[in-house]
Amino acid sequence: MEERRKRRRKVRTAEQVDRHSATSASGLDKAELLVLAVQYKMLTKKQANEVSAQLSPKMTVERLLIEGDYLSEEQLMSLKSRQTGIRIMDLFNVERDSAVLDLVSKKFAQKNQLFPVKKKKGRLVVAMVNPMDYDVINELRLLTGLSILPYFSLSADIDQMITDHYPEDMMLEEWLQDASDDLPGEAAQVNSVLEDDSPIIKLVNSLLQTAVDKKASDIHFDPQKKSLNVRIRVDGELLDLNQLPKNVQSAVTSRIKIMSSLDITETRLPQDGRARIPNGRRMVDLRVSVLPTIYGEKIVIRIIDMSSGLRGLDEFNFDPDVLKGIKHLLKQPHGIFLVTGPTGSGKSSTLYAALNELNTPNVNIITVEDPVEYQLDGVNQVLVNSDIGLDFAAGLRSILRQDPNVVMVGEIRDGETAEIAIRASMTGHLVLSTLHTNDSIATVSRLIDMGVDSFLVANALTGVLSQRLVRTLCSSCKVAEPASLEEIEFLEKHHLYTDTLYSSTGCKKCNMTGFKGRMAIQELFIVTPDARLVISRNGEANELEKVAKKNGMKKLLDDGLDKVVRGYTTIAEVLKATSSE
Repeated sequence: MEERRKRRRKVRTAEQVDRHSATSASGLDKAELLVLAVQYKMLTKKQANEVSAQLSPKMTVERLLIEGDYLSEEQLMSLKSRQTGIRIMDLFNVERDSAVLDLVSKKFAQKNQLFPVKKKKGRLVVAMVNPMDYDVINELRLLTGLSILPYFSLSADIDQMITDHYPEDMMLEEWLQDASDDLPGEAAQVNSVLEDDSPIIKLVNSLLQTAVDKKASDIHFDPQKKSLNVRIRVDGELLDLNQLPKNVQSAVTSRIKIMSSLDITETRLPQDGRARIPNGRRMVDLRVSVLPTIYGEKIVIRIIDMSSGLRGLDEFNFDPDVLKGIKHLLKQPHGIFLVTGPTGSGKSSTLYAALNELNTPNVNIITVEDPVEYQLDGVNQVLVNSDIGLDFAAGLRSILRQDPNVVMVGEIRDGETAEIAIRASMTGHLVLSTLHTNDSIATVSRLIDMGVDSFLVANALTGVLSQRLVRTLCSSCKVAEPASLEEIEFLEKHHLYTDTLYSSTGCKKCNMTGFKGRMAIQELFIVTPDARLVISRNGEANELEKVAKKNGMKKLLDDGLDKVVRGYTTIAEVLKATSSE
């Protein structure tokens, strides 16, 4: 019980706070909230003024308080409770009645972040993240036929209660058994994926929803000799989710193909498709890849969950100097800014955040992408289609005739695309793109190796951001411990000094891994006049690196170790991510 009480103190992300504050039907007075915070000595007057000065349509007071580390979620909840008179409920120390779970579906509870607790004098007691959302309360009243008595509760507590007390696993097993029983032959399998209420549809939907709930980036359906194994990638690591019987493989594959508008009769060739599934009040985009193997078709689904919205640059945990440098580069009227790193290093997320920064009514932004991962309002996005000759180079040529201010090329894959992008950046366009290189300095030689003249690279390139993703320590089980002598000496070699480091023991919140979520470590190379001279005369990489370091560039490893000292991750994680350096 004590462990659960500790777990409930986990802080929500700023995006969650913002999302729920935005749905409040009561329209809490933001100025009053800050006055109360000062009155109860949660903020100083200076801090309240700082928050007030930063308020904007995109940055609410709740989000600023959490993101700026002014208040914890628990403190913010306490403040709102005092403001509204709605009481707080500790879900781990209250009498619950499991019978009321039948009144509210798990899907509704997850969608609205609430948990039905019990009946009290003819009223349904409900714990909610946002008990001021009267639309949801009215919906609950109509759904249950009962008056609603709402309480404040922490989001982590509600999530834990939903996970612990709604019998999802039993339902999954039941659907799996029904699916197996209903599939004696191919004809039955075809019918099963077309009937709206079939066990196969419920099974596939359940697996996809579980992957979304666990914040997975991908879900794998791996055909084996005697089974269909299902795995999910969470925080960069593949984890087992389920092992399905072989006799449901064909129906599961067909169902996913139908969802993504693929040919269910084609089993010999690879196919790619897209699908969308609901997740609460928003939709989740799925990118589907089907690959024939000796044991059947392997399916990998990339999950693109926009439920928390597209993040801005300020919402990434960037080093302040790196963030300042990126914003400086984005203010340039022309030039090319590149983001580099291996597959899965967060390049696209960073580029989209940059586009979000630039996306204003007086700027014409056009992108050419393969695929279009996020759909952006106000941005003209072109999807590459090699089958009809629309590749990156062809798309880029056409874009330049559309009077763009900003051009984003999903990836520079060949010399032709590189040449066009470089020349475009020298004719009054700001060009953003990605490239696969080990570090920011290596980008220069990579462009030259692709056939771009060193003089053009020197004049067009404004900066390169190289990044990797590392797993972050789970805040629910993170503990400080004395650093070993070996660790202290290693950090001192990089001019970092501490005698305390952090590790995580593993808990239910992080699936006993000790890690929850990922963050970027980065190295920003800004092309200064002296760096241009080195590039234009084909200078060696180590000479260019010396110039970059002299101008303040922090290497990937150094940025990662700085985040180790600050308690975000571990030395092992950073070394694993930077081993190619």
